[in-house]
Amino acid sequence: MAQLYSSVKPTPMLKDELDIVIPTIRNLDFLEMWRPFFEQYHLIIVQDGEPSKAIKIPEGFDYELYNRDDINRVLGPRASCISFKDSACRCFGYMVSKKKYIYTIDDDCFVAKDPSGKEINALEQHIKNLLSPSTPHFFNTLYDPF
Repeated sequence: MAQLYSSVKPTPMLKDELDIVIPTIRNLDFLEMWRPFFEQYHLIIVQDGEPSKAIKIPEGFDYELYNRDDINRVLGPRASCISFKDSACRCFGYMVSKKKYIYTIDDDCFVAKDPSGKEINALEQHIKNLLSPSTPHFFNTLYDPF
């Protein structure tokens, strides 16, 4: 009997509770290598630098794109708290996210590989860490005394 395979991808962990924030000054071609891990999540992309420069984002991602004009519009006179040209613009992404969790990555990060050459899903590993209770022998990034 032939085994049937579904083309539907399983829902990733925390899909509706996690945003991925990416500060950038360049086109986001690097997202292609992250596609298998990020494509089902919502991205908040914050463009640093010149707002009139068009940033290219690969098709198929669910995203919001903000730039310096948006930061000025939303924060008004307090916009200066988000500095220029040092990826501090990611803080604006944190501010506009409405999700419980935020994962952030720079626009020049590559997917790591294990010794066998298999790509490592760092996002999934981080989420599993967040969802694992702390013990006296393992402390994760959430405070849970046991």
